[in-house]
Amino acid sequence: MKSLWFLVLLLSNSIWAKTVHSLEEVYPNINYSAGREFVAEELGGVKPVDYFGRDFFSKSDEFKKILALADTKKADEENWHFAGIKAWPSQPDAYIFIACSSIQKDDNDYCHYREQGKTVIAVLHFDQIKGFSLMAKPWIESGTDLENSGFLLNNDSGVQVIGNPRRYDFAPYRLSPDVLAFGVRHNTATSYAGGGALDESVTLFAVINGELLPVFNAPTYHFANYAGNWHDDGTRDHEIHENVYVIRILPTSHYGMKDILWSEKGNAKKVSKIYHWNKPEKRYISNKN
Repeated sequence: MKSLWFLVLLLSNSIWAKTVHSLEEVYPNINYSAGREFVAEELGGVKPVDYFGRDFFSKSDEFKKILALADTKKADEENWHFAGIKAWPSQPDAYIFIACSSIQKDDNDYCHYREQGKTVIAVLHFDQIKGFSLMAKPWIESGTDLENSGFLLNNDSGVQVIGNPRRYDFAPYRLSPDVLAFGVRHNTATSYAGGGALDESVTLFAVINGELLPVFNAPTYHFANYAGNWHDDGTRDHEIHENVYVIRILPTSHYGMKDILWSEKGNAKKVSKIYHWNKPEKRYISNKN
């Protein structure tokens, strides 16, 4: 089933392609910011944009205090190289915290560095007097457990991997009168000789029975730059692919949770799926019908 699903996406991706005649023409012909940032970082050495609020505190010790709320035993034992906090716009006095560890002993700008280490995501309440406190049991994953990761996606080769958390998605995902979700966009890159590809997905997190859980995961963006024929002047053709996928909360529901429509944007032959809430598994699954 996973192979068939990847084939559907691959066929969809093949519809939207444009060929430019040199590497310098790739960047100006990218329509979406995720693709432009990917090329700027990969080819231009541009430092990744901070979308997680890593500069919220001026001292890393302040992040450690919050990390201790989520994972007391490991707060001082692991190489926590990445931490940030952002206000959750749809929830007054609520903040989303992320922290990532790594087996590497140096700083880097990504979580899941080489797909190893631990990632913590927590929902916090802020009180002017008491400071930050947990609003729910946080989500903690090892970064090596592929089957149970909240950040699974297929790369351009069709291989399922753990994505790198990239930025928050704070669209108002109201799943029920009592459940509001936020998204974490995560991605993976595939390198080729003379080109490369980026695949991005979104994972929606929601508090279910006092526990923060990843409840939905689906692709949001695909970009590929495939190198082609060489020219006499030393330049080379590059075939650009871009596809955008959007999610929409539907008025229908199952077990008290709204259905979710996932579909491709701006394509006459677009693919789409509807997801229903699975109460025993506490997550959304696609409607096989």
